[in-house]
Amino acid sequence: MKQKEPKTVAVTGPAGRLMATVEGDGGIPTLFVHGIPADRTLWAGAQHGLATRSISFDLRGLGESGGAHGPFGVEAAVEDVAAVADALAPEKFVLVGHGFGGAVAGAFAAYYPERLAGLLYVEAPGDMRRTPKAEADAWLENFSAAKYGAFHEHWLAPLMLEAKESTRVLVMKMMRTSRREPIAGYLESLFHHDPGEAFEGFTGHTHALAATTGPETLVGSRPSLSRSVAPHASHWLMLDSAQWFHTELVRFLGQCRHGH
Repeated sequence: MKQKEPKTVAVTGPAGRLMATVEGDGGIPTLFVHGIPADRTLWAGAQHGLATRSISFDLRGLGESGGAHGPFGVEAAVEDVAAVADALAPEKFVLVGHGFGGAVAGAFAAYYPERLAGLLYVEAPGDMRRTPKAEADAWLENFSAAKYGAFHEHWLAPLMLEAKESTRVLVMKMMRTSRREPIAGYLESLFHHDPGEAFEGFTGHTHALAATTGPETLVGSRPSLSRSVAPHASHWLMLDSAQWFHTELVRFLGQCRHGH
């Protein structure tokens, strides 16, 4: 089958225009949600390799999407996913979320389980509500206007220990070109998000791809969650281990298709 060229589409979202990239044709649609800091270009390689139809989009306030004044947070991002899905994937689809986007994917699954054929977490955070308040406040203060400029380059360093140089360059570029307000708003909302609701609400195909499995991660806090662990990859494992990510994604889509 001839690969359809990527198409840029504008979707009307609750807070402004949401820019999306649609690629491929047929199969169960796959909708990708990026993390923080990032935009939909994070998924370009993953989308290009898929035989099925896939959709990525920029969360409000990031990339080319509007909604610069928010509100920002997990709930707001779920509304954006719903708007994109209504416009571009009205049938059942597989939802893939990376980092913060993993929290968003889980929240969407809790609200709209009937919309999903599968849920794939990529390096998703665990339950951050357990973070001591003083620790959370101190961390979030780094994202204030006064401190952000000096801090934001350091914030990502621990997440990049295993990163390829090309990954490091791309992520830092996204960091520098993303606005502070959405990043701060999205990250703050994680401290009030309950990742457990997804497992109560959605009982369909669920899997996790991870590079790290510490107690602060979703896979670390949920031993029963089906997972695959990438060898020698950073938080951005779809960039560091692109072939591994593709293989795992295609395998998961196959399971969702057979259970459809």
